[in-house]
Amino acid sequence: MAKNTKLSAGEFFNWSRHPFIDQPGNIGAESLTIRRDQEIFARAREFLNVGRSFAIIGSSGTGKTTLVRAIAQSLDSRHYRLIWLAYSGSNRGGILRILADKIGLELKMKGLPPVSKLRQQLANAQKEPNSQVPIIVVDDAQYLEPDSLMDLCGMLANPDDQSTLASLILVGDETLERTLRMTSRRSVSTRMAYTFRMDGIAPEEAKNLLSTRIEKAKGPKNLFADDALELLTTQCRGNRRELMNLATTLCVEAHLRGEKIITAELLLSTIPIQTNG
Repeated sequence: MAKNTKLSAGEFFNWSRHPFIDQPGNIGAESLTIRRDQEIFARAREFLNVGRSFAIIGSSGTGKTTLVRAIAQSLDSRHYRLIWLAYSGSNRGGILRILADKIGLELKMKGLPPVSKLRQQLANAQKEPNSQVPIIVVDDAQYLEPDSLMDLCGMLANPDDQSTLASLILVGDETLERTLRMTSRRSVSTRMAYTFRMDGIAPEEAKNLLSTRIEKAKGPKNLFADDALELLTTQCRGNRRELMNLATTLCVEAHLRGEKIITAELLLSTIPIQTNG
């Protein structure tokens, strides 16, 4: 196999950026090609505009984080401040310390409980001129300790007048959905204005997603031969992350071989095909 090392992938395929890697330009509102994604995006924006919180549920690879990043990118940074809390194995105290660090609060052992201090900090910040509304995003929220979920919900409203101090977006899988349904977690679920669900995508939706990514990156329209596109969109089995990973792998292989069109032959020689058997 001839190695093509003289040109970068961008130069070889003549695109402005890699179409299948999540980066600025690939994850904005204009990149949402699936109708259900567009509907969630519009409703989520409306909830945030009125200071409400919500959850986004779905299996791994269904595009939850990409959708949240599109929502975040669409918000006016003069009015909103995104605080990302990607779960990293931290316990209850660790989560509070991470949040405190992100909002500029030094948690000390003495004085008010940590949640009260954080809530007070958010309330004080709200009084500042041109203050931003914090939006706390928790990715992989299914791994949070139950008390951590309670803590986060406990700092969303000012106890004095019930005004909104922050909005919360919980992003997780079916485990989080089951948690929110539990009677013992009702104090959390009642703070979620809605629970959106993201599912796998159909082959035609996968094709549309690929073509949109290629078009936005100013890549070649005929990057995938028709037979290769059929195989690829079937092989991903509705999983968006797998679709992007497979497309990236095929681009790397085509680049190394010096082939500008990804054919079914290239795909079959690169990716083990899974069957239903």
